[in-house]
Amino acid sequence: MSGHTHTPCSASGVIMSTYSSKSKDMASAWLTPGRLLLLFCAMNMLVYIDRGVIASNGVNGDKASQQGLPAYGIVGEFGLNLTQDGFLATAFMVGLLISAPVFAEASKHYPALRLMAVGLGAWILSTAGCAFSFGYTSLMICRMVVGLGEASFVSLASPLIDDTAPPARKSRWLATFYLCIPVGYAAGYILGGLIAPALGWRAAFLLEAAAMVPFAAFCAVGPPLDLKGKPQHTGSGDPSSNEGKGLGDKVQHGVTAALADLKTLAKHPVYVLNVAGTAVYTGVLGAYAYWGPKAGAQVFSMSPEGADLKFGAITVVTGVMGTILGGVALDQVGSTMTNALAICCISNVVGALMLVLSFAVASSFGMFAPFFAVGQLGLFAIQAPSNAVALWAVPPLLRPFGMAILIICIHLAGDVPSPPALGWLQSKLANWRLSMSVCSLFLLLAAAIYAAGGVLARRAPDYRETSQATDDGETDNEPSGDSGHLPLLNEEQEAGPI
Repeated sequence: MSGHTHTPCSASGVIMSTYSSKSKDMASAWLTPGRLLLLFCAMNMLVYIDRGVIASNGVNGDKASQQGLPAYGIVGEFGLNLTQDGFLATAFMVGLLISAPVFAEASKHYPALRLMAVGLGAWILSTAGCAFSFGYTSLMICRMVVGLGEASFVSLASPLIDDTAPPARKSRWLATFYLCIPVGYAAGYILGGLIAPALGWRAAFLLEAAAMVPFAAFCAVGPPLDLKGKPQHTGSGDPSSNEGKGLGDKVQHGVTAALADLKTLAKHPVYVLNVAGTAVYTGVLGAYAYWGPKAGAQVFSMSPEGADLKFGAITVVTGVMGTILGGVALDQVGSTMTNALAICCISNVVGALMLVLSFAVASSFGMFAPFFAVGQLGLFAIQAPSNAVALWAVPPLLRPFGMAILIICIHLAGDVPSPPALGWLQSKLANWRLSMSVCSLFLLLAAAIYAAGGVLARRAPDYRETSQATDDGETDNEPSGDSGHLPLLNEEQEAGPI
């Protein structure tokens, strides 16, 4: 028989291949940069809603009171002490800190959205597992796995947004993504307080897990987007390929590659200083988030409930406004690393001055609130510029790993040690006005670090320019046929009005 004769099976294969290609093209055409941003914002919102839910009074609960009120929520059902309850809030960091570099390294070999699907699948299972936990240990394990799932998203979403955002609106798009953090937290507090009394605390976790399912499914079946700077997929003949290697060899190769990437990051002083400044700033922000309402309640003789409400309202409003302000300001003055670090420096100085005045000088909450709000506005204005520098100061291929290291550092050196450190300081000083003022002064250290980074940024390479030059040189090349990955969204696609 002729070699050109097609059997029914081969014809069917051709048809299915053609159909699959058309489906992929249709999905890619639908997924405009603006829609991708909105999808990532929704996912980010759900991630931080979970943080707010477990901290909400309705879900977190309390033991039975001496006034006869019954036990309720997680604390009431499992009989937790304050230390155990505190670990629930930070357990996610275990999975996050371990797995964020793993997902970042894997992004060199696999499509970013597919990795997100794996991580979000773990997030869904673990949040649902919280609803079925039968004790403190099982709940802690689920909370740790929540961090593992979250790691895939936090280290890969911002590089994809940076890749697809219009050049003149990159900072604004990153700000839109990061404003979901305070909004998500606040929504979690509200939803936890509404759902738990009506359906029980377990229902809150089931509902948020169900809400994430369509987004994880999209990441699993949508266009397998790749990050800029990623080399074409290679076969087993490539010495860098892991195909045919045992598990031990793959782990060794991954560790070696991660250490090499870490050394490369350390050779970029702008990135290093940006991480250091952000860690100091995050430490102050974390200390205020934990101790602010309690300090305010004691200084201004407020009820705990009233302090929670007022501090929460100020934080949500200034979080949204400040995050947007930082991104818009950077786009307006010119989105360079020098300008981004200048905004971070100025915002820290403003934040330090206003927060010190709010606690050291204000004699009433009415006088305190404006100072505190402006200080918080300054702090949140740092979000978009600092994260933008983390993306622009390193080679494109290292952005996911750079974001993972940034996350690890700001937690380990920032908001994990700062609350107990401030608690220790207050135990020695016994003066909340003085303790909070001393804490606020650390923002001046962050400002100095950012300023040093800004000076070096004048001569440091901006890797967006290198990436754009590479892209322009490859516009006539088709993606590798054996890759199965899609290139970035085309600039001609609709970006959206954001």
